[in-house]
Amino acid sequence: MWTVGWPTGHVRSAGSGPLALAVVGDCGADDQQLRQALTTVRASDWNALTCWPGSYLTIARSGESLAVIGDLARQHPVYWRAGAAGTWWSTSAGALAALDGAPFDPAALAAHLALAQPDVLGQRSLFRAVSRVPTGHLLLITPDGANTIRYEPVNYQPLNLPDAAPRVRAALSEAVDTRLDGTRAVSADLAGLDSTTLACLAARRGPVTAVTFADARLRDDDLAYAVRTAAAVPELTHHTVPGCDKSVYYSGLDDLSTLPLTDAPNAYAVTACIKRAVLEAVAQHQPAAVHFTGAAGDAVLSAPSSYLSDLLRDRRHRRALAHAHAHARLRHVPPLTVLRRAARPRAPAWPTPGGTPPPNCARLPAPGCHRQNAPSPGHRCWPPLTG
Repeated sequence: MWTVGWPTGHVRSAGSGPLALAVVGDCGADDQQLRQALTTVRASDWNALTCWPGSYLTIARSGESLAVIGDLARQHPVYWRAGAAGTWWSTSAGALAALDGAPFDPAALAAHLALAQPDVLGQRSLFRAVSRVPTGHLLLITPDGANTIRYEPVNYQPLNLPDAAPRVRAALSEAVDTRLDGTRAVSADLAGLDSTTLACLAARRGPVTAVTFADARLRDDDLAYAVRTAAAVPELTHHTVPGCDKSVYYSGLDDLSTLPLTDAPNAYAVTACIKRAVLEAVAQHQPAAVHFTGAAGDAVLSAPSSYLSDLLRDRRHRRALAHAHAHARLRHVPPLTVLRRAARPRAPAWPTPGGTPPPNCARLPAPGCHRQNAPSPGHRCWPPLTG
């Protein structure tokens, strides 16, 4: 096994005879806990190796059996392919495809683009001959071959809010503390609820450089809440990052060489220029550090409001109304507004030349829109992200 580009402190291992354990990434277990976990490896209790705070890849060997376990958030995905010489595995599907130039799978790519959910592909990756380990599964390699085994339960015991809230708070606190070693400078986005929560948790341990992307064209209230939060938390030093013509959604996509190479199309590519502006602002105020963002927090802790459309289509009007009230309270808008958005047909992604532009098109102009109130004939005009 080998790694590329990982700092020494993020690759740790323990071993004794036929037993070995390694973790790669931000793992909250100390060296003693890793050594003690060798008994867990001997018992093949794989799920117990995933309960430390942080986000990390786990590799465990017991005799001739090797288990490779990614994380549930897919920061460390696992791919594999079998051949005459044995089984290769990697956290990069592209690296495995490059072994013999395996082509991409058009059907899998189409499903990925249409549904944007990795687990709809099952064990298929975007490359032919390369398999992926589904979320909640591990890759087990034995002398008999390679198989995926589920280690995470499909369903969990429901918890009410008073019982669940302290557990979520403890998990977030542990996750933040795992990434703070007391030596590196800390920075954080200070914008929505998710990033603000992480910034405040980090500020309990020391100074935090907080940055907010402030562009009037976004028409949100992130800056107002960020200013109030920074005033209430002394350890937060707040900086704003003003928008410019180049820091808009979809900017820079005409030159793909400026984007990081990924195994699959990445939704965050559309905001890469904005994130680059934020990180450059951080670099002006402090050296390389730990930076917290709230990206994908909504996807982890809640469902998108688009599911209300499904409830309406199924004529489950009473439940749709109840959920619309909950979404309305969270967003400070009338429930009727939420229901209207759910019932409204989705706008076309590609307007016809000279036709009516998609809703809110001019709010976040893309190259070709030129900040007009309607798209220029023949130019692409992308509707902004609203999730």
